[in-house]
Amino acid sequence: MVLYHFCAKHFLPGILRDGLTLGGTPIIEGGMMRLQMGHQWLTSEKDPGKQSWNTHNLVTYSRTAVRLTVSIPDSYRKKLVKATDLDKTLPPEGRYIITDYAGSDAWYIYKGRIPPEWIVGYELMKEA
Repeated sequence: MVLYHFCAKHFLPGILRDGLTLGGTPIIEGGMMRLQMGHQWLTSEKDPGKQSWNTHNLVTYSRTAVRLTVSIPDSYRKKLVKATDLDKTLPPEGRYIITDYAGSDAWYIYKGRIPPEWIVGYELMKEA
């Protein structure tokens, strides 16, 4: 299955060397937030302009400057979950993290490390 991962330009060398390793899902429970590490976020949407999560609330750089093309081998597809399915397993108070963003129906989460050899290409996106 071919999906995409967007990232900032300065993360590209490390990702090409080590793969996708640092992803996490924010989980809110009991009014507290924790990060479930080992969740690599992917999307079926190729358009960087449709990545509603790319805000400048926490960072000043574009988090969609690079689009990676990731090919998940069929034998590893069981580790891939639609974000909207994962959302159903989260505490109700924190589901907005997925459901309140436009395009969340195109999101996937790979539970585990995505090795660099699964990254079959990348493209620098035009600056807005």
